[in-house]
Amino acid sequence: MVLNTRKSDGVFWKLVEKYPIHPRVLEVIRLSGLYGVYRCNRPAIDRSLITSLVERWRPETYTFHFRAGGETITLQDVEMLYGLPVNGASVLGTETTRTIRDWQNICQRLLAHLVSEPQLSDMATQEIVNQKARCYMFWMIAGMMMADTSGSYLKLMYLPMLEDVNAIGSYSWGSATLAYLYRFLCKASQSAQNEIAGFLPLLQVWAWERITVLRLQIVGKRGIRNIFPTGLPRGPYATRWFAHFSWTNTSKHMLKVYRDALDSMTEDQFIWEPYTDDLIESLPDYCRAGRDMWHVRVPIFCWDVVEVHLPDRVMRQFGLQQVIPTPFLFDSTHFRYDHQGRPNTNWELEHAQWLLFWNKREQFICNAPVIMGHFGTSY
Repeated sequence: MVLNTRKSDGVFWKLVEKYPIHPRVLEVIRLSGLYGVYRCNRPAIDRSLITSLVERWRPETYTFHFRAGGETITLQDVEMLYGLPVNGASVLGTETTRTIRDWQNICQRLLAHLVSEPQLSDMATQEIVNQKARCYMFWMIAGMMMADTSGSYLKLMYLPMLEDVNAIGSYSWGSATLAYLYRFLCKASQSAQNEIAGFLPLLQVWAWERITVLRLQIVGKRGIRNIFPTGLPRGPYATRWFAHFSWTNTSKHMLKVYRDALDSMTEDQFIWEPYTDDLIESLPDYCRAGRDMWHVRVPIFCWDVVEVHLPDRVMRQFGLQQVIPTPFLFDSTHFRYDHQGRPNTNWELEHAQWLLFWNKREQFICNAPVIMGHFGTSY
């Protein structure tokens, strides 16, 4: 069975193509740390490819099981591919019970400009610019990075976190996005599930970068003049997949073909290190700002969601020798719990025992000897 995926964010890209985001608004988005998500645009999601990966996901280890071994998406992938900040405050808040009127007032105060007009005047005040920027950022967070299975709805709980536009960039949006994707991978890997959500472009692009039997052949770049005005900062590494593809040597949307390809995949068909030193240095600074955090072994958070980042299970992805990983004492049925029926919950207090690890993350950096004869990425 092919998993269902959320598709509502296509409206976002149609909007920004018709009404390019004003440079003043883009500057606010850039400072928030979410610029890379906007700059990469959205690949068409291949549900069969996603399903074939989910079938190999193991919730107990947070890895995909292939013939070459266990591999996974790490904080390095999140920052390199989409430029999302991985170092910073955890994305947690309080699930306060609010009335419809309360939320209407919050939306009016923070997003008022959304309804008034799609384009921004050059004479707009900074408050109007901030309101416009919040509209786009809220859509990116709730509709893409932390998309759920509710169709076209957006969770309002993220909106109050955007009130102070100067504080948005202090959060670890990258770790929150990864935690949320981990959660849906764990849920979807159960036999009774028929859908998946989370930031699926990250999963798909990760697969294209690392698994050669799934990789598409890029034959040309797409025109971006109408979407990304000239003079913008360069995008992160995933922008290279906003392109035209050739399907001559690649099957599309065929689950059995993907299953067979992964079943017969040899070790040399998995690229352990797609990010060379030269490549890392060539990307914008925001794609490597959290480099020291790329292999921290700690819990990661997104409100009610708590998952664990376990780079010690995939040290070869960092050019390091694989050692026997030590167990992380975490409930193997963690993904069965959520925030439903938990009103007025302060998630910082609820996750206090795990948050201690994140707040001292510099003490939990995994390391190992460099692979002999290795000349790839150094850390």
